[in-house]
Amino acid sequence: MSNVILHHYALSPYSEKVRLALGLKNITWSSVDIPVWTPRPKLTPMTGGYRKTPILQIGAEFYCDTLHILQAIEKLGQRGALYPKRQEAMAKAFGWWIEKSSFFNAVCLTIGNMPGIPQELIDERRPLFRVNLDPGELRSKRPLYLQRLDAQLAWLAEILSDGRKFILGDEPSAADLSAYHPLWFARQNGGTEVNDLIAFASVIDPWYKRVAAIGHGKSSEMTPDQAIEVARTSRPSEPDEWWPEAQNIGLRRGDWVSVTPDDYGNAVNGKLLAWTADEVVIRHEDPSVGEVNLRFPRVGFDTAPADRKAN
Repeated sequence: MSNVILHHYALSPYSEKVRLALGLKNITWSSVDIPVWTPRPKLTPMTGGYRKTPILQIGAEFYCDTLHILQAIEKLGQRGALYPKRQEAMAKAFGWWIEKSSFFNAVCLTIGNMPGIPQELIDERRPLFRVNLDPGELRSKRPLYLQRLDAQLAWLAEILSDGRKFILGDEPSAADLSAYHPLWFARQNGGTEVNDLIAFASVIDPWYKRVAAIGHGKSSEMTPDQAIEVARTSRPSEPDEWWPEAQNIGLRRGDWVSVTPDDYGNAVNGKLLAWTADEVVIRHEDPSVGEVNLRFPRVGFDTAPADRKAN
């Protein structure tokens, strides 16, 4: 198996989700620390400017969005199951629901209690999130974010109220990691004030501690230049899986397309290689890296024809 490389930063809640997935699957991995905000001059040549964090690299294959990253990690390790048999779709759907409902509210609630946020971060995230992340601005909206978060946590507490160890049963899965990481961000960074405001602690705490105990597996540091060299000296695969649905919406293999998150983020362009029920794969090329594949989940991303601009 090629070296498993995670491009991330410590504060990122979605990165914590992936770090736990690597621990659950007992995978040895390399850690590349990236800047919290753009520009990211070492990462951009490999990913075409994709801005969300984290990104998983395996050779010349780059997996974007944690929904897709966890599915890739599932195939790598022999221990545990992120997507247990006969519950795969449930784990995916649960993760989609709770992240879409709780993540943004947990982040805004927490940042409102974090003085000293760099102005560069506030300015960089504003056009993406379409929200002013200035802590003073967010603190004034605390009742809104708190009621939204607690309403979703009520459902999580209801699931856990029968005494089960994890969301889908006796073993942890991707569903647990999805529910955990927004709470992790709030508890790590919101201080006692925010922790005391979050409801249902008596039900959620035992589960939260069990998920935290999974750990991050075994990792070692890697420099951005080393990761670039891995990509440069690796050959990308040639995926050819193709569902006729793509042609029904006007796309063909080899078309130049854009792939864009449907919530926030920027478009990434490349040559369309594969289209399945779960995945879209495009080929990206940069002089310093060569050819690489960028892999995205179908859910949460929109693919459309794009004009290819000359370099």
